[in-house]
Amino acid sequence: MKILVIGVIVKGNKILMRKKPDGSPPYKQTWYLFGGELNSDITPQEAIKKQVKKQANIDINFIKSLDWDIEEKKDIDEIKKYFVYLNCLCNYCSGELLPSSDIEKLEWIKTGDLIKYDIVPPAKGLLKRLGYLK
Repeated sequence: MKILVIGVIVKGNKILMRKKPDGSPPYKQTWYLFGGELNSDITPQEAIKKQVKKQANIDINFIKSLDWDIEEKKDIDEIKKYFVYLNCLCNYCSGELLPSSDIEKLEWIKTGDLIKYDIVPPAKGLLKRLGYLK
């Protein structure tokens, strides 16, 4: 089982999404929110801030925890695992977007345009629950 904190990063009426390089498992050709694995050394707030800084080169504020979600899927090692997600809401503070080497694209997507993107199932469900995606 893996426990991750997932951040919905908001800047005005836009959500920050990332796309991994083509063919990257477990979901291929899709758009993701940001997430960081939790362990006993770091708080959820610190984990998401650190992950977003590492992958997108921006600073964010943690606003609040939203809910929990669970998914069973194959991990990047092709072994089926349970993933437990602590979903949270964050907002952009500062910095210029600069994708890390494991990110193909970073985009601020208008909430009304999210429907045009192939978003991973857990993120799609979260964005629907928040009313950002119809």
